Amino acid sequence: MTLATAAPSALLAFLPTPAPGLFRWFVVFVVALLTWQGTTSDYDVTQPIGPQRQAKVVLLLLAVSSCFWAPAMLPWLAVYCGRLRGWKHHAMMPLRLVKAYLAWVFVATVLSTPESSTALVLVLGCVSLSHYVKPAWSKARLGPRPWSWAWHNRTHYLTASAYSWGWARFLPPETVTGILRRARVVDRPLNILTVLVEAAGLIAFHDRRLLVVVLAATAVFNLAVVLASGIFFWENICTNAALALTVALLPDPEYAPTFGWPAVVIALLVFVLSTADLLWQPWHLGWWDSPFTARVNWQVETASGAKLGLYNDFMCPYEREFGRVLGYFLTSEPILHGHLGIVWDRVLRDRLVGAVDDPAELQHLKQTYGRAQADDEQAGEHIAFLTAMFIELNAGTPKGPLPRRLRRLKAPGGQLYHWGDLPPYRGEEPVRRITIRYQERCYRPETGDFALLADRVVQEIHLPAITTDHGSPSCAKSSSTAEPTSESC
Repeated sequence: MTLATAAPSALLAFLPTPAPGLFRWFVVFVVALLTWQGTTSDYDVTQPIGPQRQAKVVLLLLAVSSCFWAPAMLPWLAVYCGRLRGWKHHAMMPLRLVKAYLAWVFVATVLSTPESSTALVLVLGCVSLSHYVKPAWSKARLGPRPWSWAWHNRTHYLTASAYSWGWARFLPPETVTGILRRARVVDRPLNILTVLVEAAGLIAFHDRRLLVVVLAATAVFNLAVVLASGIFFWENICTNAALALTVALLPDPEYAPTFGWPAVVIALLVFVLSTADLLWQPWHLGWWDSPFTARVNWQVETASGAKLGLYNDFMCPYEREFGRVLGYFLTSEPILHGHLGIVWDRVLRDRLVGAVDDPAELQHLKQTYGRAQADDEQAGEHIAFLTAMFIELNAGTPKGPLPRRLRRLKAPGGQLYHWGDLPPYRGEEPVRRITIRYQERCYRPETGDFALLADRVVQEIHLPAITTDHGSPSCAKSSSTAEPTSESC
């Protein structure tokens, strides 16, 4: 794929390149941002390390090349999205901005109009803001009236569920309860402000200053999201802040014709088409927040007998998967919500609040609204992956490209669920057993406490013992059971 994208890029070497002005540095910043993430992410130690290391080196070289020659971004995209699995939810908006810029470079080069860059303001702004306009539209469709979500959603439930899920569990429950009691008072004002920020893109192109304010507002909005839920759109925060700064620094005489009501009409057409998934497909991001969560947790027992939590940050490069709903295929329990307890039925949200102290009602809701996702094939693949991963780690295979003393330079993840009932495992010593648990938790709005409703083992994986001579496994296979067992090695 990389070679295939390099060929059309090389053809442009003989044509005059466009002059994007400040936007060149903006896109270079975005490429640098995503290159940081791609080159510092951990290896999948179940796969050969050599090709992964080579891909990171190639990505870095292509990123440097793209600073001086824009067409190098095409093979850069192929490496980042393909070989390094960079095409994920949190990176989609910045990547689409790079693609939009690259499309402009190709068109301007082929048409021999290298001096025309005013259209980039509208193109890049629409790509960015469409990822907020569509969620506003999704929220407007949740209830019987467009304002139902803003008026009736209990957004502080999101914070409660995130705490149950693993966000900011270093705070004592009493502190979180106090925060939630204060937060519920401002649910409606915050909901209305959220919709206004997301929908502001509809009129943002009327004036340059308005566009700057809207882009800056989306960055602040995403900062609020991470504080409330542990969902960290750091790529979007940095990208929109940089885009706002770029637009603010544009020379007035040259870019003034880009703004006004004609630009608003064009942007509206783009937003309609992107919302209908006819241009690109931003995520809907519209739901009802509930205080109930059911999730799968991973724990490890080390060689010394210490029991530690295996949290999603350690599972990089799959930190997003392990931070969301991965593991439901291991249990036969009906699952009735999505990530962080979200549901798409307001009635179900309200009934869950009342079912926390009524096991029969909760079971009825699970049977009525839930769906069992048990899958033996996926479960077997998952067990094989964890077994192979920890056999490699126990044998001393490096988990990431950065040495331990430089791990703080690693790019952050997008799902900050790094805490739980146990201290985190950081790879200090070998692991001899992995325990996978199914847990149900619920925040009680009336009393303000967090209830553990279910906690049971769904799988145990016993790893081969580690010898002291070369650190290699002393037995050839691992075992797994549905209930706690004694060690197999």
